[in-house]
Amino acid sequence: MITDFSGMAFNIFLSILSGILSGLSFDFPSFSFLIWFSFSLLFYIFFKSKTPARYFFLAGVIFYSTVIFWLGFVTRLGTILLIFYLSMYWAVFAYLGKRVPLKFTIFILPVLWVGIEFIRENIPAFGFGWAILGYSQFKCLYLIQIADILGAKSISFIIITINIIITFLWLKKRGVFSHILYGVLLIGICWGYSFYKLHLYKPSQFIDVTVIQPNIPQGLKWNHQIQPFIIKELFQLGKKAKGNSLIIYPEASWPGLLDIDNRDSFIEWAKDLNKDILIGAVIRENRKFYNSVLLLNRDGKIESIYRKIVLVPFGEYVPLRNILGFISVFNTFGDISRGKDVTIFNYRNNRFGVLICFEDVFPSLVSNVSRNSDFLINITNDAWFKGNPEAIQHLSIMVLRAIENRISIVRCANTGISGFVDFLGRGYYLKKDSQRVLIKGIKTVSVPLNRENTLYNKWGDIFFVFCFFLFLGYLYRRKYEK
Repeated sequence: MITDFSGMAFNIFLSILSGILSGLSFDFPSFSFLIWFSFSLLFYIFFKSKTPARYFFLAGVIFYSTVIFWLGFVTRLGTILLIFYLSMYWAVFAYLGKRVPLKFTIFILPVLWVGIEFIRENIPAFGFGWAILGYSQFKCLYLIQIADILGAKSISFIIITINIIITFLWLKKRGVFSHILYGVLLIGICWGYSFYKLHLYKPSQFIDVTVIQPNIPQGLKWNHQIQPFIIKELFQLGKKAKGNSLIIYPEASWPGLLDIDNRDSFIEWAKDLNKDILIGAVIRENRKFYNSVLLLNRDGKIESIYRKIVLVPFGEYVPLRNILGFISVFNTFGDISRGKDVTIFNYRNNRFGVLICFEDVFPSLVSNVSRNSDFLINITNDAWFKGNPEAIQHLSIMVLRAIENRISIVRCANTGISGFVDFLGRGYYLKKDSQRVLIKGIKTVSVPLNRENTLYNKWGDIFFVFCFFLFLGYLYRRKYEK
């Protein structure tokens, strides 16, 4: 029996195993079931050890090393620092959770975990919402529809709850039967609600868009000698697209720098294409650089521009530049400036917002853009990260954003995955020989429209945030009562 073992070595083994199994559930969708018991190994330590925080930190290091190792293709030192930073949240969870009376853990620990995820996602300048536990279940459509009420973190709540129940079974805790009934009730509510939602929607309006995946290697994008070839390649791919659809190119697909005051060649290229175009480009305005997306009509006229609001630290700008001035960003131009306003584009009497790169990781931004949009478009360049598992992890986030806001989201990526996810989380993707990443191609899709604003769209994570701060208040009161 597992409960017959003890000691630091065994706890270290369990921590490492838990981190690996949990990480694999993000790297490989077919292994997503692992997350439903992998944390029980950690909770075994949590209930048996007086100082579980160090083991949770170790498990976090292993987990994030497994999940976000691909960041090392861009910055090894930055990846190591990020892994240790994110693992601290796991240690904080264990430290605070250990102060919860045993009889309340089944209810309080899941809330505490969600609260920690919320803070990690939203802390100013250092917010990083990648690998929220609920994202691992993006293919379980009959479980995750509840996200339109409580968000993706409600799935994290259920995952942690089930893991605690499994731990109680191993430890033969009293009242475990009632805990099992509680877990079955949670799963049953999610399944029933999801079944209802999946059979409720029957869209009557659609819009045709064409996503272009050029698959340009990152090492060639900023090579001046290669730029004419890239421009020609973009043109030829665009010509193959249906003439009556909106043609979408990925993030920064226009090679080099687009000077907004000297754009004649760009306008001529768009006129010759003679189609409605949405294209990503780095533009220069008033001596500043912006990661942007431009909407052009068939005459080559720029109708609207969106300048990216949420920038990638160290990739597009350096936080605390006055202190960290010795650090250089990884792009070719230097610090990118932050856009100020959300842009709502209009196309054939339909409204849409655009999210550039990892902006879809931030639920509040996506909800804000969704409120005034009929559908969303995400353009990205995942070529930095060599395909999967980064591409599939990024897609999993978009699936939950679509369900949370009941809005269809089109994804156009340089190397993959391109296509769209409808407002029920069902995906339709560009494929070639069953491959979705590191391929070149185009795909025209009819995107279903939905104009319903969800409860999550209106209120966000307010329920779990309220519960989390209620818990902190309880700890504060308990401390001073002693």
